Amino acid sequence: MRKVVFEEDEMRVISMFDTESREAALHAVEEVIPMTRGDEELSAVVISAAEKLKQISDAEFAEMDFEVYRLEEEAESE
Repeated sequence: MRKVVFEEDEMRVISMFDTESREAALHAVEEVIPMTRGDEELSAVVISAAEKLKQISDAEFAEMDFEVYRLEEEAESE
Protein backbone atom coordinates (compact mmCIF):
# COMPACT_ATOMS: atom_id res chain seq x y z
CA MET A 1 0.00 0.00 0.00
CA ARG A 2 1.40 3.38 -0.95
CA LYS A 3 1.65 6.27 1.47
CA VAL A 4 -0.95 9.02 1.12
CA VAL A 5 0.78 12.37 0.62
CA PHE A 6 -1.12 15.58 1.28
CA GLU A 7 -0.31 18.60 -0.87
CA GLU A 8 0.39 21.91 0.85
CA ASP A 9 -2.99 23.36 -0.20
CA GLU A 10 -4.79 20.31 1.20
CA MET A 11 -2.97 20.72 4.51
CA ARG A 12 -3.97 24.39 4.61
CA VAL A 13 -7.62 23.49 4.02
CA ILE A 14 -7.63 20.84 6.75
CA SER A 15 -5.84 23.13 9.20
CA MET A 16 -8.76 25.58 9.03
CA PHE A 17 -11.00 23.07 10.77
CA ASP A 18 -11.16 20.91 13.88
CA THR A 19 -8.13 18.63 13.76
CA GLU A 20 -8.74 16.90 17.09
CA SER A 21 -9.48 13.71 15.16
CA ARG A 22 -9.50 12.45 11.60
CA GLU A 23 -13.27 11.97 11.75
CA ALA A 24 -13.86 15.55 12.96
CA ALA A 25 -11.60 16.96 10.25
CA LEU A 26 -13.21 14.82 7.55
CA HIS A 27 -16.70 15.83 8.63
CA ALA A 28 -15.78 19.54 8.63
CA VAL A 29 -14.08 19.37 5.23
CA GLU A 30 -16.99 17.45 3.69
CA GLU A 31 -19.44 20.06 4.99
CA VAL A 32 -17.78 22.83 2.97
CA ILE A 33 -17.61 20.92 -0.32
CA PRO A 34 -20.99 22.28 -1.53
CA MET A 35 -19.86 25.84 -0.72
CA THR A 36 -16.81 25.51 -2.99
CA ARG A 37 -18.68 24.45 -6.13
CA GLY A 38 -18.31 27.91 -7.70
CA ASP A 39 -14.51 27.74 -7.59
CA GLU A 40 -13.17 24.77 -9.55
CA GLU A 41 -9.65 24.98 -8.16
CA LEU A 42 -10.74 25.31 -4.52
CA SER A 43 -13.36 22.61 -4.95
CA ALA A 44 -10.75 20.21 -6.34
CA VAL A 45 -8.44 20.84 -3.37
CA VAL A 46 -11.23 20.40 -0.80
CA ILE A 47 -12.52 17.20 -2.43
CA SER A 48 -9.00 15.82 -2.71
CA ALA A 49 -8.31 16.58 0.97
CA ALA A 50 -11.52 14.76 1.98
CA GLU A 51 -10.68 11.73 -0.16
CA LYS A 52 -7.19 11.51 1.31
CA LEU A 53 -8.55 11.82 4.86
CA LYS A 54 -10.70 8.76 4.12
CA GLN A 55 -7.60 6.81 3.03
CA ILE A 56 -5.44 7.31 6.11
CA SER A 57 -5.72 5.81 9.57
CA ASP A 58 -6.46 7.70 12.76
CA ALA A 59 -2.86 7.02 13.84
CA GLU A 60 -1.46 8.55 10.63
CA PHE A 61 -3.70 11.58 11.10
CA ALA A 62 -2.51 12.01 14.69
CA GLU A 63 1.07 12.30 13.40
CA MET A 64 0.26 15.16 11.03
CA ASP A 65 1.35 18.66 12.06
CA PHE A 66 -1.17 21.34 11.14
CA GLU A 67 0.31 23.99 13.42
CA VAL A 68 2.75 25.18 10.76
CA TYR A 69 -0.17 26.01 8.45
CA ARG A 70 -2.10 27.78 11.21
CA LEU A 71 0.93 29.91 12.06
CA GLU A 72 1.33 30.81 8.37
CA GLU A 73 -2.29 31.96 8.21
CA GLU A 74 -1.93 34.04 11.37
CA ALA A 75 1.24 35.72 10.07
CA GLU A 76 -0.45 36.55 6.74
CA SER A 77 -3.47 38.13 8.46
CA GLU A 78 -1.36 40.48 10.61
